[in-house]
Amino acid sequence: MALRIFQLLAVVLMGVQLGVSYAHFMQIPGKLSLPIDCYILVQNQVISYKVKLAFIEIPSFVSATLATVLIRRQRKSFWLTLVGLVCMILMLVVWAVFIQPINQQIDNWTPLTAPSNWSTLRYQWHFYHLLRLGIALLGMVALTSSLLVDKAKSRF
Repeated sequence: MALRIFQLLAVVLMGVQLGVSYAHFMQIPGKLSLPIDCYILVQNQVISYKVKLAFIEIPSFVSATLATVLIRRQRKSFWLTLVGLVCMILMLVVWAVFIQPINQQIDNWTPLTAPSNWSTLRYQWHFYHLLRLGIALLGMVALTSSLLVDKAKSRF
């Protein structure tokens, strides 16, 4: 029973992360057309959500880790759950190594102090969020599949 709870939590919380990544994707056209002063205002609102997202990513990681440990005897489900867990780790690495440093720079910008390459940094920020979207999608498919693979086998 604990295994199923952790699996379900991992899938649901990864779904939330996927939704957040998709929201960043949907914002791209509008944010790319903003002038620097409006971009800074909008971006600082987006950046302010990072602490709230930790309340999703940490339990997601914990539940996927526990599910991976508990499901280790079911080979196919184990590997799929492990792929989902690795995707969560990769998402965190992309955020920590690439996105957060850009966030820290943007957090200190004003329209007068923004660097001349601000649009390049904006494109990089969006690119790394697109990368996270792809990783989240892969993780979501793997975690969802881990719920189904052994069920399908037991029906025949």
